[in-house]
Amino acid sequence: DWILSRILWLDGLEEGFNRGEGCDSKQRYIYIHGTPDTQPMGIPMSHGCIRMRNTDLIELFEVIPEQALVYISEIKVEMS
Repeated sequence: DWILSRILWLDGLEEGFNRGEGCDSKQRYIYIHGTPDTQPMGIPMSHGCIRMRNTDLIELFEVIPEQALVYISEIKVEMS
């Protein structure tokens, strides 16, 4: 998958789930990253990364501090 604009590199906190040998998010290069506007959203298209529109990711990148905790859930949350 193309990586454009910014990268928020994820580092797992749960030993054996997303941190440690064979499952480590950071060692597997799992990111939140920008994606071309021509690419579809809302469907799996990456190898574990979270894809966002470039403009949205640039905005997020400016307001999220380094070392911020990120919670990723399978439950879809509707934003108003």
